[in-house]
Amino acid sequence: MQLTAEQIECIDQTLNEKGIKFDDIKLEVLDHIASEIENEMEVTNNEFPVVYNQVLNKWGEDFKLTRDFFSLQSTYPKLVHSKLKNQFKREVIISVVLSIILIIIFQLVDNTKEKLEFIRLMKDFLFYAFCTTGALALLTKFWNLKSKATTTYKHLFDSRFTVLIICLSFIINPNIPHDLRNQNLFVATIGCFFVFLFSILYLGVKHLQFQRKLPIQ
Repeated sequence: MQLTAEQIECIDQTLNEKGIKFDDIKLEVLDHIASEIENEMEVTNNEFPVVYNQVLNKWGEDFKLTRDFFSLQSTYPKLVHSKLKNQFKREVIISVVLSIILIIIFQLVDNTKEKLEFIRLMKDFLFYAFCTTGALALLTKFWNLKSKATTTYKHLFDSRFTVLIICLSFIINPNIPHDLRNQNLFVATIGCFFVFLFSILYLGVKHLQFQRKLPIQ
């Protein structure tokens, strides 16, 4: 049984009241809830208000507010918090893997002078990656100013964009540690920065892709 535009709007309004403000999650959840309601109405022959309340009760746990891990003030519905947390976990895993790979490659360099050269090369590459990311991020930020869509991608992109300038102090610092322990830590940090820069571009592109699919102009 197909829901009417008014019934879809009712679900959308409820999601807003529950704190589902991000369009990418809202559309996904709205589609799931609408499908469940349509199926239940077809099976039970109950009216929309009855089935609507039943289905919304099933989603009650997912709508519970959860405090953001990185903030003492921000709270999100559980399903929103889960998506944000999963994105962060993926980035942490990729950062650890890349850092381990770089450290292993670094260990294969025997000569002390060559180790320093390896680190300088990595820093130079990181500098160019930072400049490229900064330029593309500024363009994406400009495009996003025209965007009426609010997504988890844009939210995370904006939070990382504000941190981008902090990376500059590390990148332009000419000092390189000369003891092996700190060199390994330095190489691992460079790996984390690479993932951070990539995540900014990834999130910006994902929001732009979503914006193109969304009928919000």
